[in-house]
Amino acid sequence: MKIMVWFVRLLFWLQAFAGPVILFGLIAFVVYNKTGNMNLAIILLSIGFFAGIFLAEFIRRKFGLENFFARIYVPKDMDKKNGKKN
Repeated sequence: MKIMVWFVRLLFWLQAFAGPVILFGLIAFVVYNKTGNMNLAIILLSIGFFAGIFLAEFIRRKFGLENFFARIYVPKDMDKKNGKKN
């Protein structure tokens, strides 16, 4: 059972990590295609890599990965059923 929990946490961590990496990767791709500057593209991709690590660890420590993604993915109908106001 602990393996399954570890695997789910790993997937949530990778999901939080992937956002900045993909964003900066796309920016680096566009910069490389427009200017041909490989050094700048590598720097941008590195920034995305470290920003992804920072964001994933920040979410894990501050909120917990499961709680953070549960808030994102829960349908708004659940709040209405529970009588919560936004």
